[in-house]
Amino acid sequence: MTDKTTIWYTRCPVPTASGIAFQRRMFETAFADTDYEVRNIKELGAGQANTHFDHTLAFSFREGGGSPPMWARANGRDTQCLAISFMDEILGIYVRADDPARSVADLAGRRLALPVWPDLVFNFMRFAAEKGFHSALKLHGLSERDVTFVDAVNEADMNSMINRDYAGAANQPRAAYHTAEMHALLDGEVDAIFVRGGGGEAMQRKTGGKIRQLYDLRNAPGLAERVNNSSPRLLSVSAELVRQHPEAVIRYVQTLLRAARWAQENYEQALAPIAAECGVEADDIRRNYRPDFTLRMTPALTPELLEAAGIMKDFLVERRYLPKDFDLAAWINPEPLQEALRREGLGGSQEIQAAQ
Repeated sequence: MTDKTTIWYTRCPVPTASGIAFQRRMFETAFADTDYEVRNIKELGAGQANTHFDHTLAFSFREGGGSPPMWARANGRDTQCLAISFMDEILGIYVRADDPARSVADLAGRRLALPVWPDLVFNFMRFAAEKGFHSALKLHGLSERDVTFVDAVNEADMNSMINRDYAGAANQPRAAYHTAEMHALLDGEVDAIFVRGGGGEAMQRKTGGKIRQLYDLRNAPGLAERVNNSSPRLLSVSAELVRQHPEAVIRYVQTLLRAARWAQENYEQALAPIAAECGVEADDIRRNYRPDFTLRMTPALTPELLEAAGIMKDFLVERRYLPKDFDLAAWINPEPLQEALRREGLGGSQEIQAAQ
């Protein structure tokens, strides 16, 4: 028997069809009778960990927050975006529990934390915080000129916190992603921090209620305000894999469609594996995401999803997180998703927006 061709994957510690497929061993089932095997980049060790951000590993998929694959594409990586998903998660502005602020407007003239991760090849955490503060301030009649930003340096190893390589094991608590900001807030070095997803709940428990949520952008009226690093999430792939092994790519996307469908049909059973992916408790998933979030795990390409991706890219370009702009429509390849939907009998169930 000849050696199988390896397809590598990586995913972010957020609810994704990839995470469900991994934990339920669906990739193994889907590719059992093929010349391919699907493996986690964790098997390659720390030396290849940065491919989660820079997409340098050949024949690899990534599903997760949208800014790293955009950064990789802007840096010349030969990749394609195959699908997008969007589920609203908590995008919280947090202050100390005893802070007198009752509105984001009360943060005028005060200090806001922006995270610095010296060892990250791309500081998506800073982008997330800057975008969150920008949107919250704008909604409350303020701009960045009305506040002072303070760096909060986090020396932790981000790569150890993501893309766990074994099913059912809890990831590091989401609070760890915001440790520097949390300490800066509690020590009085800043007056507000931005936290996505379950990190706020985890921090409130860890600090014994010494911090509180001031505002949640999840409730903002417009799509532009709700766009952040993990919303939208992108499914990206090495373009060479699409060119050389299109059938394998379609089968991979089919597997994600099946995983998303399982989560839709088994909400309660899906909470535990999703919580393990996110490094939070199952009850946190209920609080962090709206009840229909499993319906939003399905990879898709719709006008609203493409609009969300465009909003993200424009902000990244404007704030110089990307070295240059790129053609978003040309980057998106709708054909594997279209064929996967057809094979799964879902061809008429969602609108596909082809790149123009």
